[in-house]
Amino acid sequence: MDALGRKVVRKAPEVTFTFEGKQLSALKGQSLASALVGAGHLSQREGRLGGKHGHYCGMGACFECLVNVDGRHGVRACMTPVQEGLVVKHHPYKSPLVYEPAEPAPFKTSHERVTTDVLVIGAGPAGLQAALSARQTSADVLLIDERASLGGQYFKQLSPAYTTAKGIAPDKQMQAGRSLIETLVKADVKPWHNTLVWGAFREHPDQIQIGVEREGVALIIEPRAVVIATGATERPYPVPGWTLPGVMTTGGLQTLLRSYRTAPPGPVLVAGNGPLNLQVAAELVSAGVEVAGVVESAKLTSPTALAQTGQATRHAPTLIGAGLGYLLTLKRARVPIFDGYTVTAIEGDGEVESVVLAPVTSTGELGESTRRLRVKAIGLGYGFQPQAEIGRLLGVEHFYAPAMASVTKVLSADRAQDGSCNVPGVFIAGEAGGFGGAQLALAQGALAGAAAAKHCGYQVSEDLASWNAQQRKHRRFQKALWSAFASPLKPLAGLTDETVVCRCEGITAGDILAGREACSDVASIKRQTRAGMGRCQGRYCAATVNLLIASDRKGSQFDLPAPQNPIKPVAIGALAIEKGEWAGHRRVETPRASVHHATATSQPTIEVDVLVIGAGVAGSSTAMSLARQGVEVAVLDRGLPNGEASGGNAGSLHVQLLSFDFGKKAEGGGGPAASTLPLQQASASLWETLAGELDGDIEFKRSGGLMVAENETQLRFLERKAALERSLGIDTRIIERADVERKLPAISKAVIGGAWCAEEGKINPLLATPALVRAGTLAGAHFYTGEAVQTIERVNGKWQVGTQSGRIYRASRVVNAAGAWAGDIGKLAGINVPVHAAPLQMIVTEAAEPVVDVLLAHADRHLTLKQAANGNVIIGGGWPAGLSIPFGYQRPLLDSIEGNLWVARHVLPALGQLRVLRSWAAININIDGAPILGEAPQLPGFYNAVTSNGFTLGPLVGQITADLITRGKSDWNLAPFSLQRFEGQNIS
Repeated sequence: MDALGRKVVRKAPEVTFTFEGKQLSALKGQSLASALVGAGHLSQREGRLGGKHGHYCGMGACFECLVNVDGRHGVRACMTPVQEGLVVKHHPYKSPLVYEPAEPAPFKTSHERVTTDVLVIGAGPAGLQAALSARQTSADVLLIDERASLGGQYFKQLSPAYTTAKGIAPDKQMQAGRSLIETLVKADVKPWHNTLVWGAFREHPDQIQIGVEREGVALIIEPRAVVIATGATERPYPVPGWTLPGVMTTGGLQTLLRSYRTAPPGPVLVAGNGPLNLQVAAELVSAGVEVAGVVESAKLTSPTALAQTGQATRHAPTLIGAGLGYLLTLKRARVPIFDGYTVTAIEGDGEVESVVLAPVTSTGELGESTRRLRVKAIGLGYGFQPQAEIGRLLGVEHFYAPAMASVTKVLSADRAQDGSCNVPGVFIAGEAGGFGGAQLALAQGALAGAAAAKHCGYQVSEDLASWNAQQRKHRRFQKALWSAFASPLKPLAGLTDETVVCRCEGITAGDILAGREACSDVASIKRQTRAGMGRCQGRYCAATVNLLIASDRKGSQFDLPAPQNPIKPVAIGALAIEKGEWAGHRRVETPRASVHHATATSQPTIEVDVLVIGAGVAGSSTAMSLARQGVEVAVLDRGLPNGEASGGNAGSLHVQLLSFDFGKKAEGGGGPAASTLPLQQASASLWETLAGELDGDIEFKRSGGLMVAENETQLRFLERKAALERSLGIDTRIIERADVERKLPAISKAVIGGAWCAEEGKINPLLATPALVRAGTLAGAHFYTGEAVQTIERVNGKWQVGTQSGRIYRASRVVNAAGAWAGDIGKLAGINVPVHAAPLQMIVTEAAEPVVDVLLAHADRHLTLKQAANGNVIIGGGWPAGLSIPFGYQRPLLDSIEGNLWVARHVLPALGQLRVLRSWAAININIDGAPILGEAPQLPGFYNAVTSNGFTLGPLVGQITADLITRGKSDWNLAPFSLQRFEGQNIS
């Protein structure tokens, strides 16, 4: 509905467009979301499990308002202006693809590099003031923001579709923002609107690179200093029904109203905690919207709240006066305020119909007396959480700090008064580092902008004393204000097992809790359940998941999944850049990451028959095989099961050689890799057997593998490779273009043929290893997590292993299944196990309709590609990754992301229509192309079970190792895989 109020009038011409075939009208310059919501169409996208979702955050962070526009899928309605004649439809969960009949447009050969002194990211109060202060030193300043206009959430401006009778902003808040923007423009700050920040890279200590997408083109900005002023998102408050269309954040509701003079059909309820809810409710009333009430979880009329309001008035009487004005507006309109209540459920069949309220007890629980209100839309505002993604990617220290007025803690930047932090040249201003309100953000922006310019060598002439004083003043004000709004409400008070936690993927609290015993961190839960794997990338579920699984643990930034690029989904076509080919792997020192999941501090000695070190696929398979034979076995891991390469690989089941394992690129001349093929063939069959035995779907599929060639030279290469494979019992056949196209209709027209191996396939490693762990546990194996091995020695004829927890394990035999850390374990035992760490990247796209059913590779390019059961396309192929500075996270490199995407789109042009959701890296095991198996000759009872084709070989490696221990022999000739093969070689 229109919500013009008394001061605002329409300015722009009316345009028409269609939504699901129905003609609608709007003003040119409105966002699609505001036009749709104003017309009563509250749902935009379809969920993974069915049902509709709609406009939620209003700031492009949640991806709930996705629509298809003129055939372009995945368009954010809240960030897209209405234009004449648009054809708009709901966005399905799986993006539709059109197989391109012609060759794709030419690829870019490089991304434009843009340099500047100071880059300011975010054009809210902190960003605007930071840019102005930096520019006043004569520094070159570039200000970027994702929106079409400057101002951010607080200073959001009227859309060009509207104006006022006198041409001035309709209220003081908007006027203040306009004045600051005008000053900024006069100061010659370069503003880039509609600029998406998709990446942040710090691959060298003195280099910062920010990846952006602007008008469909990717650019790399290389600033000398960067001010991160991206603000905050609203904290989720999950209750039954909170994903219904018509439920949105209070900020999302306010954006519709203040920028686009639109609101959902009433009655509208505003609920949560904090003064923003009162402001938005009053603004709705002033605009003529029916407001059903305001629900505030704090007791605003308590003596403590009234006293703290008095304290706040001393520091900022104008702001408190504005707040009292909101209350007066609500009182005059007879809008009820439910003091000390919270939302406990939202009801409706496909849309909001009613809401259930419950009182908040002094302990933060829900009281028994409930109220039910009939409403059609709800704004939920239960506080804020910083947008910390860019800072974390650049290596900024973060910690959990109490959120204002809440018992919840939020991840906040460890920064000084001027926004500086542990990373030279990085400054964090405003709510990107912790909540404090707009006036505090302005002061922090001024100080950060000046400090950033000073870092670049510019002289700061501005007297900053007043800004420091303002910062101190408004800290005191915020402390008093939020003490008045202090609420005991527990953040999960309204949660039930059936409540959706992850909006993107439809994952419930029950799903999370079911995996809590096996997974004690968010990253493991994410891998097991898909929570946080959607387009919002965990912004609206990670905090809830963390609370669900670790409510009794002191929070750390390391409890969350490692930050990865892209920061927001970005088009493959915008990023793809061709890179050269190479041989070998980029080795790194094995990361010495801190252990955060210890199961014990000090325990009695544990004695078992066999101790397995490493709970990846090889170690878990070994433990399962031994336990099923009645052997008493324990498994140690420095982290969690499946936490390293086994949980970070792409899930390819290789039976034919990859192109870089044959010929000139192959390590060791290719012989070791070739000798391993029969094991890979047998292990793929063993996976097929296990898929029918294990207690869950591991998404195993014998899809067949296709390695494509683009010219006769590549085809001849494949013929030689296939001949070798056939000599080893692998049925690899050369097929022509027509056969390739029958198997893969979307293949590039450049492909002339390929090598087909029907025995290859794919599996979901996020499901498969946990299933092995459960099977091993059921058979009697014990898994001990967070147990980093520190000592290995022989004591009285047995192996004695000490861990960082102080616990001692004694066993007759030890299995070294530590993957890339196997060399470290070998050194502790006194032998050289020539295993190296080589981080490799993977990339995953948004879910799409079926486009590739085979395991796809290339004859002369690093590429593996497959489509998961969920529809996501997983892109890999041995592209090198690195370790982040300073924490040592495994992280993809910019060049690798660009190059890997180029090969993928080159081979499968339809992928250019998809967006990359995320990338990640895992420490691959680099040996010589073959595994290291069997008992170490000089160390009786010490076995190695290490392989670089780990996931394919995992079950067979476990079976072989178990046979060696229980039978003293294997049915396989293990001589090519013995540690003895390295004797006389330089294996440092």
